[in-house]
Amino acid sequence: MRSIERRSGKRIVVYPRRAKTASFPGRVSPEQGYVDTGQPFIARQQILPMDRQEHILIISAGDSIHTAYPALLEVLRTVTHTIIFAEKEVYTNSTRDDARKRMWKCAIRNAVDKVNAISLSRTISCALVTIDAATFDAIRDPVLGIFSDHPDARYSFDISAGPKRLSLGLLSMSLWVEGDCYYAFGTSPARRVPVPTLPIKYLPANPHNLVILTILFRGKESGKKTRTLVPETTLFNETKAWQIPVRTADEGPAVHELLPEEFARLVSALVGWNLIREESDPAGGQEKLYSITPDGELALIVYSVRMKKRGVAGAPGLT
Repeated sequence: MRSIERRSGKRIVVYPRRAKTASFPGRVSPEQGYVDTGQPFIARQQILPMDRQEHILIISAGDSIHTAYPALLEVLRTVTHTIIFAEKEVYTNSTRDDARKRMWKCAIRNAVDKVNAISLSRTISCALVTIDAATFDAIRDPVLGIFSDHPDARYSFDISAGPKRLSLGLLSMSLWVEGDCYYAFGTSPARRVPVPTLPIKYLPANPHNLVILTILFRGKESGKKTRTLVPETTLFNETKAWQIPVRTADEGPAVHELLPEEFARLVSALVGWNLIREESDPAGGQEKLYSITPDGELALIVYSVRMKKRGVAGAPGLT
């Protein structure tokens, strides 16, 4: 650990990224700034054990990150730690930099500082990670280091800003650590990147999966963005009404009767895969309500296209 003095006379404590035990240093005082360390480092606040579940948000640094960050927090209300990934070049001053590049670096630094200020105002721990270059290995190692220290945390990623290589690297890592990925531009609402939580080819393993998605998809009002909520009893009865043939050893094809217990397991799996959404009755009723998610629509459409390409007729799904 060492300190380096900047041209402004301000000093910052430098923490190497690779240490015997991974840790996040304590809060940096307002008088401290950013410097080139010659190696990646993690700075800002310490991630401490908390009673509530940790929710770590990892975001790529860009000059507009501070405008997208509040919109993201409106969607991700359980975030406990924000970690900003930036290329080391952003915090390196070079005599070869022209005026435009210096302004670009300054804008990103200021945006990161504003994200830190927003985090502090909301009691969210904030950290900064700089990497040598936006290569996959340079992105992978610190993400895996954080994941190793906090394997039980929920992980979210924001790829709204930053260079393409950095954003794509974080998107890839979100898949490996089973995190969700978001993007937001300006003050527009944050949107989740629709990444399938299971390969589409496994969707028809139980044809009732496709039946449930089809019923909810057809229940949407044409031309409207509002979702149609289908009561659990209605969804079960309509799913049960579909004739799903099964093949028996002695008697050949037969019709499989869907039981409530099996239906409950199917619905629970579809909710876990983020293909359908489960909600409580806003009128105060005891029955659960269901609707199809954008991921569910995408999965159903992709499956339908594949079946039509293969010339499969009569398969559950879109017609």
